[in-house]
Amino acid sequence: MLRCFLLSVVSLATLLYADEDVLRPKGRVGSQAPIVQPEGLVRNPWAFGIELGGSLSFFAQNITLHQSPDYETNMTGGSGFGPLIDVALDYALTDQLGLQLRLGYDRKHYTVSGYLDAPCETPPGSGFYLPARINEDYSQTVNYWTGNIGIRYRFADSWLLTAGFTYHARSNASYTVTDTITEGTCQFHDDLGNPLGQRRQLTGSNTAGFNASRWSLDLGIGYRIPLSENVVLVPRLNGQLFLSPLAPDDSASGRHPAVGQIYSYTDRRLHALQLIVGLWFNL
Repeated sequence: MLRCFLLSVVSLATLLYADEDVLRPKGRVGSQAPIVQPEGLVRNPWAFGIELGGSLSFFAQNITLHQSPDYETNMTGGSGFGPLIDVALDYALTDQLGLQLRLGYDRKHYTVSGYLDAPCETPPGSGFYLPARINEDYSQTVNYWTGNIGIRYRFADSWLLTAGFTYHARSNASYTVTDTITEGTCQFHDDLGNPLGQRRQLTGSNTAGFNASRWSLDLGIGYRIPLSENVVLVPRLNGQLFLSPLAPDDSASGRHPAVGQIYSYTDRRLHALQLIVGLWFNL
């Protein structure tokens, strides 16, 4: 009897002090379950990324004639490609949702090609004008420092949706314009009246001609390609819809000495489509 009593006491004590038993399957009172962190873009909640790519920019403007309707222009739109680079952070809120922060450099570039039918004063100062057609290629570059804040949503395990806002702080701007007179006998002249021929190329800086800051709404889709347990490659297609104009309205173009002040440029806008490849690491 004594032996049976002692065995019963030992069995009861074992049940009372076990971490896992039928009475308390989660362990004894006071024990803590392990903290499970959400799976991030790579694996841990924090990730660091370096992104390289390019912006395909789409430029458009409205042109208004102030003088004779005989003068024409079709230089209302153009496009071009420029590089970009970002450094980025990603923090996972849940297994699907995360916050992202980016700082970078983005070069917007576009070329506008068209023609002008314009009067040409020959010789300069004579008051005698001849018609001339000018073909023009106008190439513009505007450089920006950028900052982006947004969200990232992962679905179907490896697909990503991104959305956010990007602030663009203008750094500098430069242009190259090539004019060629294709019809008529007129020539370009320098400031002293010396003839330059029927083709000229001008380059320069026009930083002040563009707005110092711009905001864009960014929407993108990407795909995770694991390279190792701690590294993933993410190609991403991102669209930028700008909420502010590229530059103020300009009612004094004045680029063509033979044309004069007969045009104004308004509603000058630029949007972009970006192709980006990011390499992301666990932190």
